[in-house]
Amino acid sequence: MTDEPDIRPIRAAVPFAMLIFLIASAEAASVPHQKGSFTAVFEHYSPLSDTNSILNRMRVRLKSGLDKGHGYDINQESFEVYVPDSYDSNTPFGLIVWIHAGPSGTIEYYNAKQLMAKHKLVWVGANNSGNNTSTYERRIPLALDAAYNMQKLYNIDPNRVYIAGISGGGRVASITAFHHSDVYAGGIFVIGANYWESMPVPGKNSSWKVGGTRPQPENLLRAKKFGRYVLLTGDTDGNRLQMHTYYEKGFSRCLDHVLYMQVPGMGHEVPPSEEFDKALTYLGYVDKPVQRVRTTKEKR
Repeated sequence: MTDEPDIRPIRAAVPFAMLIFLIASAEAASVPHQKGSFTAVFEHYSPLSDTNSILNRMRVRLKSGLDKGHGYDINQESFEVYVPDSYDSNTPFGLIVWIHAGPSGTIEYYNAKQLMAKHKLVWVGANNSGNNTSTYERRIPLALDAAYNMQKLYNIDPNRVYIAGISGGGRVASITAFHHSDVYAGGIFVIGANYWESMPVPGKNSSWKVGGTRPQPENLLRAKKFGRYVLLTGDTDGNRLQMHTYYEKGFSRCLDHVLYMQVPGMGHEVPPSEEFDKALTYLGYVDKPVQRVRTTKEKR
């Protein structure tokens, strides 16, 4: 007997959710899907992206008088999408939901098109969702909207929907990944990550401030058991010490599957394509085991 609640991946364990997925897949198979790089405008909000849902799930306080619906019109927002030419609507692909540090969600910065094809992934990133915008009013809800709409439009495997981001975007991705573990099966946090507890800075008489609220128990337990996560940094990245400390003192202690990657010679920059490839491979490790590499450290 155990006191732990029976938390299973909603993506695979809830019959109704699977029925919806099958219906969506059937609809997707009958509609030609655009491929390549393009800018998309979506029609629907995610059921989880309204401010009230964010407040309740993430237990955060926002400024008084804020509209409890959405602070934006989804029909006026744009998203950058990349769909590999190899995409076939009869075969489910995974999905990378990207949160950038800057104003564009495009894949073009990352030399990752070949990786999307290799790993059978589709890319989507919201525009106007950079570091100068609100984490809880725009960046997190727009990512949820992106995940929701792409699964309506394409044949996406719900067990391969991942959240990822770079620098400040990596920090936001690391917040929503665990609060929304029923949406995201894992995540990649590049040169930036947050943690929900304050931690002392090694060798200094100071601490990093708390980066978000602690996920509710059922969401953290789902992430612990079923999620796969990567913290990707570099030797000279200004966030390296913080990310390694969060990995060593935090993530590696509360998650079953988490990978720390420290790239030799890399600073606070876009990682080399081969390193991003290793991170993507780890997310799919359950289905396709890979040989361990020296630039990675994984919880044993």
